[in-house]
Amino acid sequence: MLTAARTTLIILLALLALTAASVAVGQDSDEAVDERIVEVERLASEVERNPDDIELLIELGNLYYEVGMDNEALATYLSVTEIDTTHVGALTNLGSLYTEMGQFDNAEARLLQAARLAPDNAMVFTNLGSNHYARREYVEAVDMYRKALSIDPDSVEAHFNMAVAFADAQIFDEAIDEWQKVIALDPQGEIAQICRDNIDMINEFRRGNQ
Repeated sequence: MLTAARTTLIILLALLALTAASVAVGQDSDEAVDERIVEVERLASEVERNPDDIELLIELGNLYYEVGMDNEALATYLSVTEIDTTHVGALTNLGSLYTEMGQFDNAEARLLQAARLAPDNAMVFTNLGSNHYARREYVEAVDMYRKALSIDPDSVEAHFNMAVAFADAQIFDEAIDEWQKVIALDPQGEIAQICRDNIDMINEFRRGNQ
């Protein structure tokens, strides 16, 4: 799973839907973005001197992703898999990026490869769920989120994304239940407030359709 630095939230049926399985929200200041771009340039120079350093490559790929340089992030993660074809982190990040780019078959292939290598990695199955969700395969998405939660019952991402799938299908009680679990896991966190807002929107939606 990509680092939770950039998350796109969209409105569906007046409810929130999460696009790539990552849960962090909020816009960085221009100054913070500029600082990361400087860091990208520094890391890129370091990678040129150490082109086979996987940890440096992963860090650079993550930074590319954070500043919205998706093609560069994709190329960087691919270079990791050329060095190590079994690198679960790079495969998982590739799956997330391919999902965001709408290349769902490529995403599924990478994520299934990661799942075979790391069958106890909850994030891999969360991302598989998000790939199914992006394809509007909601039953399959929920199955993958449940698989993730069977591995890690406290996965905020899996609970949140499963709630989104339920909400999109207008299975509101289950959606609220999943968002309440997120709130219980981190009551003071920013994502908890998003869950509260989502629950409020569902209740308002219901009142407007009575």
